[in-house]
Amino acid sequence: MNDYEIKYIELKKAYEQSGGAAEQVQALYEYKDFLEEQETPEAKRVLADVYELLKLYRSAYETLLPLVSRTDKKALKRLGKLQELQEQGNSFALHRPDGKTKQKRHAALLAAMPFFRYHPNPLETEAFQIAEPPVICQCCGQPTRLSYSGPFYTVERIHVLCPACIASGKAAEKFNGEFQDEYSLEDGVEDPDKRDELIHRTPGYHGWQQEFWRAHCKDYCAFMGYVGYRELKQMGILEEILEDPFWQGSGMEPEEILEDMQNGGSVQGYLFRCLHCGKYLIWSDCD
Repeated sequence: MNDYEIKYIELKKAYEQSGGAAEQVQALYEYKDFLEEQETPEAKRVLADVYELLKLYRSAYETLLPLVSRTDKKALKRLGKLQELQEQGNSFALHRPDGKTKQKRHAALLAAMPFFRYHPNPLETEAFQIAEPPVICQCCGQPTRLSYSGPFYTVERIHVLCPACIASGKAAEKFNGEFQDEYSLEDGVEDPDKRDELIHRTPGYHGWQQEFWRAHCKDYCAFMGYVGYRELKQMGILEEILEDPFWQGSGMEPEEILEDMQNGGSVQGYLFRCLHCGKYLIWSDCD
């Protein structure tokens, strides 16, 4: 066991014993930053462990991939698991609690962010990743520090879109794409303009399976973020979620379904809120 591994085991143990306390998450991120500066294979392997613990699955997969030999069956099995998880990107990653620095950075970026009615907090939900240095939007050709990381259904190979091109509808028009599958929307919305705004001018979210968009009061709801049973209880909205008629006919008690829900886990919850009455609704799926 090398020094990198010993340090990682110490940090992992402290993180688990603390129940995921913010200071332990911050310590893991600081160790990640350190390991990213190291060039040895030993450091890179531990870096992949840290990425995976932080639920930075895409980063873990890309780091581990060049280090695995075809004869290492254990590592190949792990790589296969990460390959499946990395399709979700880093959307379920533990948030880095870096306080005022992060707040100031987000405030500056939010000033330039268009308002998305159906996805009002796209930085918090990580629908956009902060690019440092800036990257070039494939739609308008301009540099952007905010690069879209959610689903975009198009035959083109698109990796970088800026918020402005999504909000204006230029990206959907130019690449003949959709940010939400039009056949995966809850019924009850008759206004075609609302449907157009949702699928062509609203950033989507990452689901384990096909993303589904809730509706209420004859309009689509706002996507609020990724949640589990614990988050619903902390927000004090569990009872409201349980009253949703949407759960009827599932064959299970609604609370049994929700109890298995863990943010970033195999059963993931997606929280929505009605734009008109404020009611919270949820959608969930499994990996």
